[in-house]
Amino acid sequence: MTSDQLSPALLGYLRSWYETTAANKRDQGVIVELTLEQFLGLFSKRQLRSLQNSIDTKRLRYMQAVDNIFAYVATWKSYAACSSNVWSVDTALICSRNKSATVNLPQAGDKLRPGHCANISKSLIGRRLEDDHRANISEGCKGVPKTPWTEERRARMSARRQVEEAAKQRP
Repeated sequence: MTSDQLSPALLGYLRSWYETTAANKRDQGVIVELTLEQFLGLFSKRQLRSLQNSIDTKRLRYMQAVDNIFAYVATWKSYAACSSNVWSVDTALICSRNKSATVNLPQAGDKLRPGHCANISKSLIGRRLEDDHRANISEGCKGVPKTPWTEERRARMSARRQVEEAAKQRP
């Protein structure tokens, strides 16, 4: 649907949404290649009818509320699209907040972003595993061949231990 087929109120709302979202993406360091017309093209006819109906019945504020899991959001099509750091017609999606939460999770084969890895690592530090959990991990590793350490890995571990030892000796 093009901008001339939308009511002035809906077009104004969508233009504001686009400008706010594009500005937020730019502030996050994302390259924005999505025009307003392309942004409007991301909406299905059903979504546009729903938004228009909400405007007509003065329920848009409720429909698009932050705590409404069915509110429409402009999001990434996938975890890989988010990792591309380019917001375009190929990487953007309009869907419910509920669906967005599942679409943007990493899938098998996705390379995790460094920030994501750091957050996972931070959440696991200091976490104690139950004894039966540790026993299950041990049992799962038995009989599985492990490759020997390379010289590179030995050197990295040695350097790491030296840094840790030096840090412990500092007052």
